[in-house]
Amino acid sequence: MNNDIKTLPLFQPKLILTLVIVFCLGNLLPGDRNVAWSAAEPIIVTSSADHRSSQSMEAFRRGNYKLAASHWMKAVSLYNASGMIDEKINALIQLANAYQVLGLHCRSLETLRRAEELTQEINDRARLAAILGSQGNAYFSIGAVKQAGRHLEDSIAMAREAGRPDIEAATLNNLGNLLTVQKEYGEALDEYDKCINLSKKTGNQLLATKALINAARAAVRWLNPKEMETYLEPALEQTRELEDSHDKAYGLVALGQIFHTIGSEFTHSPNLWRNRTYQALIEAVAIADTIGNPRVKSYALGYLGQLYEDEKRIDEALYLTRRAIFAAQQVSAPEILYLWQRQTGRLLRVKGDIDGAIATYRHAMKNLQTIRQDLSTTYQGSDISFRDRGGQIFLEMADLLLKRAETRTNPTAIQDDLKEVRDTIEHLRKAELCDYFQDPCITTLQEKKIQLERLEGIAGHTAVVYPIFFPDRLELLLNLPDETIKRFIVTTNRNELKKGTIIFRRALEKNWKEYKPYAQRLYNWLIRPLEGELTARRIDTLVFIPDDFLRTIPMAALHDGNRFLIGKYAVAIMPGRLTFIKPNLVKEEKARPLLTGLTKSVQNNPPLPKVAEELKTIQELYGGKKLLDENFNIKNLEQELKNIPYTIVHMATHGKFKDNISESYLWTYDGKLTMNDLETLVGLSRFRENPVDLLTLSACETAAGDDRAALGLAGVAVKAGACSALASLWFVGDEVAALLIPEFYRQLKAPGVSKAEALRQAQLKMLTHGVLSVSLREIYSRVCYQWFSIQHEVQHECCEP
Repeated sequence: MNNDIKTLPLFQPKLILTLVIVFCLGNLLPGDRNVAWSAAEPIIVTSSADHRSSQSMEAFRRGNYKLAASHWMKAVSLYNASGMIDEKINALIQLANAYQVLGLHCRSLETLRRAEELTQEINDRARLAAILGSQGNAYFSIGAVKQAGRHLEDSIAMAREAGRPDIEAATLNNLGNLLTVQKEYGEALDEYDKCINLSKKTGNQLLATKALINAARAAVRWLNPKEMETYLEPALEQTRELEDSHDKAYGLVALGQIFHTIGSEFTHSPNLWRNRTYQALIEAVAIADTIGNPRVKSYALGYLGQLYEDEKRIDEALYLTRRAIFAAQQVSAPEILYLWQRQTGRLLRVKGDIDGAIATYRHAMKNLQTIRQDLSTTYQGSDISFRDRGGQIFLEMADLLLKRAETRTNPTAIQDDLKEVRDTIEHLRKAELCDYFQDPCITTLQEKKIQLERLEGIAGHTAVVYPIFFPDRLELLLNLPDETIKRFIVTTNRNELKKGTIIFRRALEKNWKEYKPYAQRLYNWLIRPLEGELTARRIDTLVFIPDDFLRTIPMAALHDGNRFLIGKYAVAIMPGRLTFIKPNLVKEEKARPLLTGLTKSVQNNPPLPKVAEELKTIQELYGGKKLLDENFNIKNLEQELKNIPYTIVHMATHGKFKDNISESYLWTYDGKLTMNDLETLVGLSRFRENPVDLLTLSACETAAGDDRAALGLAGVAVKAGACSALASLWFVGDEVAALLIPEFYRQLKAPGVSKAEALRQAQLKMLTHGVLSVSLREIYSRVCYQWFSIQHEVQHECCEP
């Protein structure tokens, strides 16, 4: 391959978009083996285990981590059968290391836990220090930053006690990586320096080189030229001094990425840095060929393909990228394949081969789906969302399909493309929901019996609206009850839409009088183009599947200049067309509510004195059990939901949804109720004849402009296992909630009224002061914007909107 590359025309570099995959976070190299090996090398005494160990090491060296894991699993079994505890521990550590490289971090943690238990039995403090370091790295990889830091600090302390500077050095490197992600660059460099010094003392040149490269990257992210100069040249020099190995090859790929970043971020001598990028990647390819490592070869070839792509030398870029795909296929590496398949799709699009590009993107999406769990659970402590890590592939695929639809004349073919666009966006929504809840099974058929289904049966006059943002335009897909899809193109751009959305929410929250112009502007973008079709189809309910920042605003508050959107339609929100296998609908006579709430101040939250009145009114309408204040505790909540088949769960309590699911919660009298707790409790009804039909959260809030937090709010019923939810985007005073929420339930009792229509009627009464006494109108005039915050979140087709 080396010679093949040299025959290409001379490379003239331009700016390159780098995908930092290899040396990204966590260990410098995939599954930093120094952490696992620092305690002791395995002592293999049985010929079979020795054979398995040799096969494992060879597979690992070649980058075939799945095969390495398979051999180590068998070695663990052999050692276990022979009662060889020391060797079993070492094999478990190696196996956990392979799982780490493969992105199977939870499996790695479980394997390390087994190794830790055995190590504690034999009281091997040095080996325990190494295991703690590996656990810290695994926790870091799944975004559990606090646990990662605690394990890494414990590992360092224990290594010092045991007199093992080699283990201490390896863990210091990983602690530096953790601090880098937390943007504590100065402290990170201090830890890298400690690692470098200790590594030199113990003669571990490889670990010192890793720490130098990591330190160089931290300096670049810090935009600190002085520190860059301190680390970068020694890193390159020491990397080149290493023996040819996959560590050296990965080091060169990492340095190539760092060189590219410098050329991009710093204006002086960009061509110099681009050429250094090229040289580093060429050297990595040569070493990969020498040692027979297809994985690292794939990375290096793929990034070279990007360089040529940026130079618009499409044929050469396509050649290199296809070679990268071939190398990744040799080791069955979907986490690499999807990168280069996406790149191939981009190149084919430039060449005008739209059909070929679409076919290639389909392969990329398929491979991305197989590793989506890893992307969703890796680096959750960072500020990178799934959309940024891999989600753009779905939007690029949708754009290709829309472009092809424009060229088609056959109506059936056009509909096929539009339906594939819809389904592509659905896959993105599902992935984002899993990413937020850190639950890869949240929308899988096997675990929760959820699947994508047709729209049939929701309602005869319901339409689903998909807003899809592209850099140069807004696309609106209108999914009609007969399953036909209409397409509308709006000439605005994503930045303009985002700005308008942010201003709209801010104005709506803070000043009633000033927000209508922004509501009209958004209406003109999102609804006006659809009006003719909505009228012709006699649509009376709109279900929005909002994207990105649109999740942060109440669609009901859009305004056409004469009236609000709810003056025309019932409005509901869905995170995606995700549905349970259809159970029996809950009939009104079977409705059984569990009414919970707080009137007293808990954990410095303000009291909610009107909650008692809110719950009393609902109980008069539907009956049910009430848990108020001291009685609203986790123990009572668990007991009620476990023993009684409630169909409505109403929670009038403070709650917050943030961009990190671990920081999202509801308050009970005796503590926080996390989203996992809520899933466990409400989910107890999932397989009953009448599951929880409605989950109401009447005092929760999301941060302004935080679309991930709004995604969590929209998906809370999916997480909990309820059919739908009624919730507020921002804090609603209990005075308003005590008016609107009971009126919603009152409207819901009318025969044939859907939840969306019930909310619409309640909001319309609020709008016209229809439910207000004269004494309350002064209150309403001060807080009249708040009720728009409450919206209906449809989760599953088991229930009508």
